[in-house]
Amino acid sequence: MKKKIILCTFLIWCLNQAAANNISVTGLSRASINTTDNYIMVQFTIGWENSWRDAANWDAAWIFLKYRISGTVGAWSHAALNYVDGTNDGHTAAAGSTLRTTNDGKGVFIYRNANGSGNVSFTNVQLRWNYGADGVNDNDLTDLSVSAIEMVYVPQGSFWVGDGTNTSVQGQFENGTSGNPLQITSENAITLGGGSPGSLGNNNTTGMANNGLFSISPVSTDDFNDVSVQTLPAAFPKGFNAFYCMKYEITQAQYVDFLNKLSATQFATRYDAFNYTGNNGGYTQTRYNITGTHPNITTTTPDLPAIYVEWYDAAAYADWAGLRPMTELEFEKACRGPLNPVANEFAWGTATINTNSYFPVNNMGQPNESVGGGYNTTAGNAWYDQTRAFDAITRVGIFAAHPSNTGRISSGATYWGIMEMSGNCWERTVSVGRPESRNYSGTHGDGTLMANGNATNTDWPGYTPGQGVNTAIGCGYRGGAFNFPNPIQPNLRVSSRVVATAFYNTRYYDDAARFVRTLN
Repeated sequence: MKKKIILCTFLIWCLNQAAANNISVTGLSRASINTTDNYIMVQFTIGWENSWRDAANWDAAWIFLKYRISGTVGAWSHAALNYVDGTNDGHTAAAGSTLRTTNDGKGVFIYRNANGSGNVSFTNVQLRWNYGADGVNDNDLTDLSVSAIEMVYVPQGSFWVGDGTNTSVQGQFENGTSGNPLQITSENAITLGGGSPGSLGNNNTTGMANNGLFSISPVSTDDFNDVSVQTLPAAFPKGFNAFYCMKYEITQAQYVDFLNKLSATQFATRYDAFNYTGNNGGYTQTRYNITGTHPNITTTTPDLPAIYVEWYDAAAYADWAGLRPMTELEFEKACRGPLNPVANEFAWGTATINTNSYFPVNNMGQPNESVGGGYNTTAGNAWYDQTRAFDAITRVGIFAAHPSNTGRISSGATYWGIMEMSGNCWERTVSVGRPESRNYSGTHGDGTLMANGNATNTDWPGYTPGQGVNTAIGCGYRGGAFNFPNPIQPNLRVSSRVVATAFYNTRYYDDAARFVRTLN
């Protein structure tokens, strides 16, 4: 019987389209079909700007496929990609590229196969979709989408947590009670608290979220200190092992596509059409522009971060995309890399931050939105209370795209080239300081959500058996946001743990998310 699978839809996710990366998937087609072994080869071209590979690491695209039987109503399903050993899986890499399949077949990473920098276009990539394994029949008319998210490779290796400043209000990490940073040298279990050398201390500060510098409710605190001892299990991702991290916070374009591929019931859980002004902190320009009726949700600002993303929203997206939440230890490695800590450092590795206003902002709401003034080539650029030109978020990658960008400091990039880890929006991370979070073993999303639209990973915070409904105990915040000043509040600093265990779980105007994937 002749195969009737038709690739009649495709998705282009544009992250920072004007000058930073502009990732796109084009030319989607069916290259070939094998009805005996029940697979087709899905072909497309993928490209993005300012790609790199060097001696330290590289950027990549995480690619996954979604499908549905044409004419059906309900959630799109995650496509099963062929997996054998990660590199010899029957896929076809484009010239100049490497393809790496994950061991669950949920997606592939594509990246340069040699050192270099600049724009890339990988033509006629072919992925083997085992449609038979997904229960798709030869005579099913099928819609297929290809999704791509820019990621950055963070290699395996030791790194430091804490920066040695021993600022009590931050509750930052230290080696025992020494006040010095602690080096993470493996994924082995770690003793939390107690004060012994080699244990992970927190300056004996347990009330980070209620320290007078930050008002947040509900408040949770670390359950370890110089006296109280806990154990961080070996299964908890500590950042020593290699992982990929999203280069940017999740964008409104990405979140819109996610919403449109849910069932009506799942969508109702993940999207609330009420006017968010009640949670806008008194600001008049939240720049939340996601509107419409399911499954035709749209946004007029696709390159802005997706705000009003609470923990359960974030977890659902991560599960749907085959990714997972980032731990606060991974956050510090993603910022600092293997370098020795710098006292009071920000994500770009220095304690110096720009204080000039970025007014005016050009091309507001467009893919090439850019700062027109205040850009600093010697101090780290970040969108926060003292620099923002208006009371709201700005687009992802805005500083890297500036024509005066000279490197890590001016672009505000981490050691590995990850953007906006200090400022713009909060990063949601899994804390080490709660029993609910230490259940986290780093499982990846499988692409399928509960019928109600929630994630299915029982080790993730909020899903631990016995927790109350809609509690997010075990998650927290790192990296600061646009509405917080510095140095009055230390939230933008890499080692700051002011709200590392605050499980605030209401959609709010400065909350976004980014996710990771362990290399396997």
